[in-house]
Amino acid sequence: MLLYWLGGWPFVVWGMCVRLVITYHSTWFVNSASHTFGYRNYALNDLSTNCWWVALMTYGEGWHNNHPAFPASARHGLRPWELDLSYGFIRMLKALGLAWDVRTPSPERLRSALAKVAPAS
Repeated sequence: MLLYWLGGWPFVVWGMCVRLVITYHSTWFVNSASHTFGYRNYALNDLSTNCWWVALMTYGEGWHNNHPAFPASARHGLRPWELDLSYGFIRMLKALGLAWDVRTPSPERLRSALAKVAPAS
């Protein structure tokens, strides 16, 4: 109702429908582009890669090779240059007391897993 009141049907279409199309395509990019383009931090039995431009578009979900290596982690960007805005938001929620039991891999687990880096393809 607010969108209609502010700008009529064009605001409703842009505020709801276009937003959903962009969100769906961003989600689908994680499972398509992040299995085609990018690099691998971890030697896994799948085709997942870390794709920087998908990560920018999806607030960190494009670090797709990191996710199956540490599936319970709230943090997907595990290297210093892997920007993960979703994790930043989760940290803010934790600081406000709205999230708890936030899991991330320990530095020892990260070092151990990085020692098994997949060969460049």
